Amino acid sequence: SDQLFDAEVFKFVRFSLPTNPVRRFQLVYCLWLSVMMVWNIRAHVRFYNWFFHSGISLANKRGLGAHPTKIYGLITPPTLTPAQLVAAGISFISCLLLSCTPLAPRVFLFLGYLLYFCYFPQLYAEATLSGHSTILIPSLLLLLSCAPSLDHQVQSRHVWPLQLIRLYIASGYFSSGMCKLLCGVRFHSFWGNGSTLQAYIFDGMWSRPSRGPVVRSLQWALLTRPEWSTFLACGSLLFETGFVLTPFNNTLGLIFGVNGLLFHGGILLLQGLDFVSLWSPALFSFIVSLPADQSWYELLRSGYDLEFAFFLPAALYTTLQILVAASLYDLWLDDVLPLSCCPMFMPPRNPFDKLPKWWTMVDGPLAGSTRNAGAMEPLYWSPASSVFEMTVEEAMKLPWRVVWFGSTTGCPQEVLKFIAPESQGKPFVMFANFQLSAELKQLLHRVVDEVNSGDLSDAWDRAKMHQLLCLQQECLNSFTACAAAARTAEGAEAHSSRGGYAHECCKLE
Repeated sequence: SDQLFDAEVFKFVRFSLPTNPVRRFQLVYCLWLSVMMVWNIRAHVRFYNWFFHSGISLANKRGLGAHPTKIYGLITPPTLTPAQLVAAGISFISCLLLSCTPLAPRVFLFLGYLLYFCYFPQLYAEATLSGHSTILIPSLLLLLSCAPSLDHQVQSRHVWPLQLIRLYIASGYFSSGMCKLLCGVRFHSFWGNGSTLQAYIFDGMWSRPSRGPVVRSLQWALLTRPEWSTFLACGSLLFETGFVLTPFNNTLGLIFGVNGLLFHGGILLLQGLDFVSLWSPALFSFIVSLPADQSWYELLRSGYDLEFAFFLPAALYTTLQILVAASLYDLWLDDVLPLSCCPMFMPPRNPFDKLPKWWTMVDGPLAGSTRNAGAMEPLYWSPASSVFEMTVEEAMKLPWRVVWFGSTTGCPQEVLKFIAPESQGKPFVMFANFQLSAELKQLLHRVVDEVNSGDLSDAWDRAKMHQLLCLQQECLNSFTACAAAARTAEGAEAHSSRGGYAHECCKLE
């Protein structure tokens, strides 16, 4: 009887699940996004409540990406109050959940597409939402809203929307890999060299340090074993450039989809950049299998022949993304987010190269850590940038302790526009919004001198890298102690006088 009961339960679950791959993906995608939004919305609101009332010039901007830019390069998003942000966030979550019911799912998907542009552009400066981590959401919601197979009444079984989603996502991964290869040509260095991954992990250990000893041990292992980093960096290039094949083969789609989940999980682990929460669920479009007896062309042709009114806008939108990706539009010209060629981590690097170095250390009172939702993006904005500018006076308004430091020598011509003229060509640059100890200043000088006086081959010297990592840890420990001492010493009365020594503490050396 137990076996009969188990068989009946299995049969019920099996026949209760949707058979259409588009619906299966849509349910997984929207439920994943809903869970992540519910998990993080309180942190988003807490951050935005501070940001909205902060008085810094960044709080007057809205848009997508770190700049931020207009929607599709054309539309300026509205500015919401904190109360309106809450309403937009709850409405967005509600639309995601309601789209999982038989009640007009496509209507709610389209409403979710519109609400995305109300909610997320307000949070462009938030650590987990800044940059490109959310840009797949509106496009996938729009493409899904064009899928007649989601309508319970229509009973369509055509799966062309999932094929278009695969093409859309694959174009972004492929163009991201091509950006890395082309930058390698520009700088006469192969991106897959292990020193590149060493440098990017080392950078992340400043601004997004992990508190877990296991993660730190893994980071140290990779940085002191460049042959491991080489294997992973070459694998990343193969993953991104090879992704272009995935829309045309179910088996490749499954392999690359699963590897994509591991890829973004590794980035979160090693660099603290969260592409898991709101980007990775899109990869389930490759894990959900499409009909094996039809080619990709036949799938798209069925949409053109039988559901043309819905197929046309979805196909045109996907074509726009493919054109942006193929032309590397936002690499050469300007952002048109959410369409993008995903130009991320492009230059081949080495911890000891002669290119500019720019690091930051932050204590995170709003979120506890810059790896968590609710913190401000720690690296982009500083008094040293002319594009991502935060003035000395505005830095004093931040409710956390931060120090920016590095060097701006050896700057490529393409990068000069991002650096303020008074900060260019400096062997050592430092800004802070609190009083630094003499010990911390000396350590920061030492680490910048160490990387700038070293040789490229030092990245392959385990002893040299271990020495550099020990020096970095000394800096992080000293910063933590210095920030804690400053926070303890500053009572309410002292806090009101911080503006009086702004120019003394936030200085250029």
